[in-house]
Amino acid sequence: MMNDLVALQSISKELAQSRLHAHRNPADVLFVLSAGQALGLNAATALMNIYNVNGMPSLKADLKLALAKNHPEYNGCEIDATAERCIVKMSRKRRDGQVESVEITFTMQDAIRAELAKKDNWRKYPQRMLKARAISYAVNDLFPDIVFGMLSHEEAVDLVTSGNDAQEVPEASAHHDAIDAEFESVPDPAPAGESEFDLLMKATQGVMRNLVDNKIDGFDNEVRRHSSIQKHLGCSMIAECTNFHDLYEYHNHLAAILRGANAKPTIKERQVELIERMTKLATGEELEEWLPKIQSATRHAALDEVETWLNENKTSLEGDSK
Repeated sequence: MMNDLVALQSISKELAQSRLHAHRNPADVLFVLSAGQALGLNAATALMNIYNVNGMPSLKADLKLALAKNHPEYNGCEIDATAERCIVKMSRKRRDGQVESVEITFTMQDAIRAELAKKDNWRKYPQRMLKARAISYAVNDLFPDIVFGMLSHEEAVDLVTSGNDAQEVPEASAHHDAIDAEFESVPDPAPAGESEFDLLMKATQGVMRNLVDNKIDGFDNEVRRHSSIQKHLGCSMIAECTNFHDLYEYHNHLAAILRGANAKPTIKERQVELIERMTKLATGEELEEWLPKIQSATRHAALDEVETWLNENKTSLEGDSK
């Protein structure tokens, strides 16, 4: 059935409707199923474990290790991880009896040089992040034939949120500098006494509060907000979600809106800009008419009207101001 493209396209359309994974586009589902087949994963495992990070397919470092362990030539792995460094020793016994080994060390100094150490997940969970990076490198080096160079999810998230990385994906560049870095990614482990799900729930609610407070993309609108939650989580409130994977993907979706290059500026930012333009160009009745509209605006649509008027009358206004 996997080789029947027509049947697979039909299946992809159906699976895209499921709320048990994060892929909503049938074409994305088709790609994930194909990638999963190449990795030896069944459809459900592929959909739940292959992520799209700004157009880059990635999988968790733990899954990369699981794929290596499932390989017939896998010959053992030793992991020594601390908060300062992680050493991964992995070996592979080839069919001719030869043993190939790699030893990968990734340290906090490496993370500092790569400008990762200041990220919130690296500050709070250095041991986990070092382990993920070292495991991913080891699997890539020793088993390139099973992961085909795919980044780990942790690497992909760091890549697209790194301000100075030459390979940075443009869509992920920072837009709102005031937003706390903890919303760039979700840490894997949780502090003692607090579950991963609880930690993720708090982070997701925090992202939503920022969207609401800054009126970004209309999230201050109750109907818009509930519609988004219903679409992605299948419930009316974030707090009602019980599925970790769904919540994880929704968190990343909200964080992309919050920090994405395509996110709208806040109402306050636009008000400051438009007031400056208006007071510089308009006078008299025009100023009296439009300035209160800018100051009292609570929706982007109201400011769009002001901006349209300014743009349409820019030439005449600039001529009058000279």
